[in-house]
Amino acid sequence: MRMELLAGKLLVMALGLLIAYQGFRGYRRNHSEPMLFVAVGFVFLTAGGTMGCSLIQTLGISSAAFGAAQTVLVAVGMGFVLYSLYG
Repeated sequence: MRMELLAGKLLVMALGLLIAYQGFRGYRRNHSEPMLFVAVGFVFLTAGGTMGCSLIQTLGISSAAFGAAQTVLVAVGMGFVLYSLYG
């Protein structure tokens, strides 16, 4: 994996996990259940968004299964964030 791509993925991962952490802190501080759903949603979004092609080669899974897993992670994360907006 190219260093620029790795650096970008690490930055996205750090930002996503920081948002999730802040959401969890907001949940603990205010006992606001929607903030918990935001935090969980961003964990899923971060996991799905930062999966890389090198993971396909490392685990030896097909690109179709990898793409499906990535799509499911992002969709679940968006579902949690959407649910938090209605909560």
